[in-house]
Amino acid sequence: MRRFLRPGHDPVRERLKRELFQFNKTVEHGFPHQPSALGYSPFLHLMAIGTRSGAIKLYGAPGVEFMGLHEENNTVMQIHFIPDQCQLVTLLDDNSLHLWSLKQHSGASELREDHRFTLKGPPGSPPSATQITAVLPHSSREVLYLGTESGNIFVVELPSFRVLDDRTITSETVLPWIPEDYCNRRSCELVEALREHPKNPDQILIGYSRGLIVLWDRQNNKVTHHFLGSQQLENLYWQRDGSKFISCHYDGSYTQWPVSSDNRQPLPLENLMPYGPFPCKAISKIYWQTTRNGLPYIIFQGGMPRASYGDRHSISVIHGSQQTAFDFTSRVIDFFIIFSSEPTAEFDDPSAMVVLAEEELIVIDLKSAGWPAVRPPYLASLHCSAITCSHHVSNIPLKLWERIISAGSKQNVHYSNMVRYMCSHIFKKSLTAHYVGGLPDVVLLLNRVEKGFFPEHHQQCFPFLLLPFLLFHSHPYISSLKTYEANGKFDQDMLQEMELAPVQRKIEARSAEDSFTGFVRTLYFADTFLRDSSRHCPSLWAGTNGGTVYAFCLRVPPAERRMDEPVRAEQAKEIQLMHRAPVVSILVLDGRNIPLPEPLEVAHDLSKSPDMQGSHQLLVVSEEQFKVFTLPKVSSKLKLKLTALEGCRVRKVMVANFGSCKTDDYSENDLAVLTNLGDIQIISLPFLKLQIRYPCIRKEDVSGIASCVFTKYGQGFYLISPSEFERFSLSTKWLVEPRCVVDVPEVSSNNHMHSRSVMENASRKSSSCSLSPFPCW
Repeated sequence: MRRFLRPGHDPVRERLKRELFQFNKTVEHGFPHQPSALGYSPFLHLMAIGTRSGAIKLYGAPGVEFMGLHEENNTVMQIHFIPDQCQLVTLLDDNSLHLWSLKQHSGASELREDHRFTLKGPPGSPPSATQITAVLPHSSREVLYLGTESGNIFVVELPSFRVLDDRTITSETVLPWIPEDYCNRRSCELVEALREHPKNPDQILIGYSRGLIVLWDRQNNKVTHHFLGSQQLENLYWQRDGSKFISCHYDGSYTQWPVSSDNRQPLPLENLMPYGPFPCKAISKIYWQTTRNGLPYIIFQGGMPRASYGDRHSISVIHGSQQTAFDFTSRVIDFFIIFSSEPTAEFDDPSAMVVLAEEELIVIDLKSAGWPAVRPPYLASLHCSAITCSHHVSNIPLKLWERIISAGSKQNVHYSNMVRYMCSHIFKKSLTAHYVGGLPDVVLLLNRVEKGFFPEHHQQCFPFLLLPFLLFHSHPYISSLKTYEANGKFDQDMLQEMELAPVQRKIEARSAEDSFTGFVRTLYFADTFLRDSSRHCPSLWAGTNGGTVYAFCLRVPPAERRMDEPVRAEQAKEIQLMHRAPVVSILVLDGRNIPLPEPLEVAHDLSKSPDMQGSHQLLVVSEEQFKVFTLPKVSSKLKLKLTALEGCRVRKVMVANFGSCKTDDYSENDLAVLTNLGDIQIISLPFLKLQIRYPCIRKEDVSGIASCVFTKYGQGFYLISPSEFERFSLSTKWLVEPRCVVDVPEVSSNNHMHSRSVMENASRKSSSCSLSPFPCW
């Protein structure tokens, strides 16, 4: 009956758990999945990206980022920052408006939703009467102008979202100011654009889809100017001094209009079709940027000939005689220009163009000759194809990391099985020499030379089967590969074909169960006591789907005979688990019950040398159980039945070091375990006691569970989309998260800033980032 007794409550251990373990989802790495909207605040130097899933993400300098999520999970259609405020408004595809604010909490700023609002029309009105198509936050920071499909413009008070009915601009109010020969009932349908006058905040430029443009005086509630366009309107943009504006149209043309006090119906100054005269795509957005040399920048999206470039996604830049069309590989969501935002500046002087496409973020330097692309410090897509495997490496030697950084700009020539290395800090891509496995059983060791990566060694397995697992040992430079029928080793130094395990494919038909249980599931290198307790030797351990563990002793010749004699593998042990569940992981603990460190870390003084005096222990983790064996006798010592007690199965497991947040003198090694239910369990070593359990991933998210990766310091990553990793932490000491502070600036009555917003990154323990303003890349 003693086995049914449960240990009593230990207050000391409970207090220690609180000092060691804490679950937090900290930050997301990669490129936002399915972006749908883009916004930019020149006042805060913050960029906002909205997605189809309802997420909104703010980015500043490297390490400065915020995230929010709409409860409705609808597509974010538009994002607009409130001028000179730490607030922004989002428009969703369900026609709802949401007000977000950056507020300080616990010493850091957080993005929080303050209000939500849905514009409602009178009883019996069609949905188009209140379907929002254009949003204009006024510089007074008090109201929001909402253009609709019906042609009406509603004025909403901020931050209460109260509709000011007496200030609504209806189509019936605008039509009396339009000439009768141009006016009809459809002239004021669907508001395409709303633009505030850059010098006079009391004047609003209103553009309707049929081509009509009016300048509305909000003080006197009347139209002061009207501009009669002949083509369907797409967008508007003011010149900096307010004397002119530019309109772009559906036929691929743009028109410049003057604004003067003596002419209330001016004619266009210029009407150009940059890629005409043949039919062209619509110009959906346009910028008119002034410069000191007198030659403006005309930047627009679209406008290419339909016949030749109808399927292209382009943005064109025109500056004097220089004209360039930037072609993007995916659909352009939106773009903005970074220019001088100081109210006293006379010219725009654009410096960069930021383009958000469906699959990438591109920055174009408009100051340098040739307008080259600038590599962004973040938002790099993890990979151009689906990610099937990922691995985290800790304690990289400084010299090796410098080589990886220097090789980061090189491109991998093996296009079908590409491997990318990333810094988990801000996830920059970089490449160095590496192994690539694929289908059929071909292994290439690629060594980087001056012009890129070229094969140095080639391994062809026979019979030809899928190669799902590859393992490399830095000393004595031996790689191990496994197929679904056999496993083998490869000596990198000797450059000879090594022996394969004498396992051949059966010719006769087999049941699915037999073929499944023979698969090699995991491989592990260890320098431990395999044959006797007096001598240790390098060994290779292999676990199968049938619950069998094979141990091979590696005979490595001395250094003087290294090139003449091959490395030999001799089977020394075989362990058959009684429950026959697939082996997920194999681990050897030294005399201090610490996992054996990587030889590369020991060689560079990044880890302590293992204790080779005491007895070693073998930990075998299957999908259902944890079991500890003594070495070299391989006798069972401890066991933890996970499936029998919890009803779940092990999917991922790794040993992590957890340090106390109260003192630097105490730390312990525990197992971080991810189950098929998405829970993370922390189990002590070597006694296999469950410490704590956290819900992490939804059990329906099979892709997220399969992609989860743990680090050696209690952190982890898993895919939340094909292009994004979610980062989480299980440790109270090692916590990497962006903790940023955005100070609320002081603004005078004339809307001029007294102090710019200040952003500080306070990422704890292991995060340090450059904090230059956002556009300074």
